[in-house]
Amino acid sequence: MKKDNLIRSYTLAVILIIIALIIGQFLVQDTIGVNKNDSRLVKLSQRQSTISEQLSKNALLINTKRIAASERNFNLVKKRIKSHLTEFEKIQRALKKGDPTYGITKVQNSEDILLLLDEAEIPYKEILNASKELLKVSFDDPIEIKNENISQAIASIIGQERHFSRVMSEIADTFEEETHERKAGSSFAGYFITASIIGILLLQAAFIFRPSINLAYKNFMTANEAFMKLKKSEEGLRKSAEKQLEVNEKLIMSQRALEQRNKKLKLSEQQILKSSRKQIEVNEKLIRVQDELRKAYEKVKYSEERMRGIAEEQLEATEKLMITENQLKQALEHERSSKDELHNTLENLKSTQSQLVQSEKMASLGQLTAGIAHEINNPINFVYNGIDTLKVSLDDLMEIILKYDSLDAAENLAEARREIEDLKEELGYEDLVGDVKELVTDIKKGAVRTIEIVKGLRVFSRLDEEEMKPANMNDALDATLILLKNKTKNIVEIKKFYDNDLKEINCFPGQLNQVFMNILSNAIQAMPEEKKDKEIQLYTESQEQHVLIKIKDNGKGMSEQVKRRIFEPFFTTKPVGIGTGLGMSISFGIIEKHGGNIFVNSEEGKGTEFSILIPKHLADKPTAPDAQGSKQQA
Repeated sequence: MKKDNLIRSYTLAVILIIIALIIGQFLVQDTIGVNKNDSRLVKLSQRQSTISEQLSKNALLINTKRIAASERNFNLVKKRIKSHLTEFEKIQRALKKGDPTYGITKVQNSEDILLLLDEAEIPYKEILNASKELLKVSFDDPIEIKNENISQAIASIIGQERHFSRVMSEIADTFEEETHERKAGSSFAGYFITASIIGILLLQAAFIFRPSINLAYKNFMTANEAFMKLKKSEEGLRKSAEKQLEVNEKLIMSQRALEQRNKKLKLSEQQILKSSRKQIEVNEKLIRVQDELRKAYEKVKYSEERMRGIAEEQLEATEKLMITENQLKQALEHERSSKDELHNTLENLKSTQSQLVQSEKMASLGQLTAGIAHEINNPINFVYNGIDTLKVSLDDLMEIILKYDSLDAAENLAEARREIEDLKEELGYEDLVGDVKELVTDIKKGAVRTIEIVKGLRVFSRLDEEEMKPANMNDALDATLILLKNKTKNIVEIKKFYDNDLKEINCFPGQLNQVFMNILSNAIQAMPEEKKDKEIQLYTESQEQHVLIKIKDNGKGMSEQVKRRIFEPFFTTKPVGIGTGLGMSISFGIIEKHGGNIFVNSEEGKGTEFSILIPKHLADKPTAPDAQGSKQQA
């Protein structure tokens, strides 16, 4: 009977010890879990304060002229605000109810924390609603409405951001204080459990010691082993608590470093605002320069009109001189004595004709200048607008690069890398890289287009040069098309049938380009505006002794009477004030000067085709006089 009581006592003591160990383990583990939650909540509170500052900064940035003037930049800043806003809402819910994605399964906030969260609720909702209103603003909205909505949203965000950041900092400090208090409570619970187990063991010894010394000895050894295990577990808990304390201290240090980094970011933000003001001043100067260029273009246009007027006056004077010439010829038959006066009159006529030829060339240059001024403006504007957007993207990439540069000095490499990854996700690193590549490609296209225009212009820079040079007729036609692109783009379809085996020939490239310019300009003007399927065909062929060039259009064509007179000086079918009637006459003279031929084939209502034959083996220096001058004398 006594033995059975001892067994029952022993069994009861063991059960009590097991229950005490389980309760102690549960209390300690629960305390450790709460401590882990506190450290994560401290970090989330600090992150929430940082996000509110980011929303305020981006709200100010979207209202700058540089961002508001570019749809790409405007949408890029809205994308950042949307990303920050999603994280802003998620963290606020985690601080109140917990979130498994942040490693917080359960939140047991104290009364102080709940009061601070209630205080933060009003500025939180104000910032949240103002940011959502900002996302509703579209780049295409009317400027007045868009500016009013943006200004109201910015006022709400900035007005509540400082209050919200202060409350979040107080929440983080409160979480840290509660963490230290819970650590102290966990140590006290460990001591209490140890003392309770020792008391239970002593009570057991008191029951067992009387009946049997052997049984007491065994119970003592068992209790001793349990005590040693408990002591080891307590030591392990103490070490884990010390490690948790170290982690909290590191978190505090990182918080201070983050505050310093925020101060630096504010300084850099002020520098960005200063640079934005400088950029605005540069833009204003560029606008003034553009106005001056526009005025210069208007002056060139006015000079061109004056030259046309002078050409008309010279045409009238030439007609009068021709009448005078006929009168002088009649007078010469009656009076041989007036021969010297007639000779002087003929010399004046030649001089006037030479001036008219030069006027036609100047008119062609005037048309080129007007076309090039319009054509070169598009790629230049393309490059200029692309550089603004590229600068915004490069600034974000430089921020990521600077983060990578700071890896060598980082104490916690894993933490630093995690911050870099967060920054890359925040700024949209993959989208930034893609945007930079697209912008560089677009800028290159604009530069290549400008080079093509300048290259084509160089061909026309010396129309009067008397030195022959080797030139390829395919390249000459392409250069002329480049300068006429503003008249053909989206209007006339150009079809090329070039001989790819065509070699360079000795010629006067500038003068031949003037011929191509005159024929192509006439072809474009000969097509009615209402015609939809406008088309010009270019054809080149290398023959045995010549190079054949054909230019064909599907315009309104010419009658037989017009075809017979097309190469006569001063003959034109254009309205008064448009053209001098010397373009085809000069072209005929240039082809004759090269020892070639020019033919025209036209039918009313079907179009016109010009065929030009130029010798391949032209002498280095022409021995014959200027064919144009000879033709005019004839």
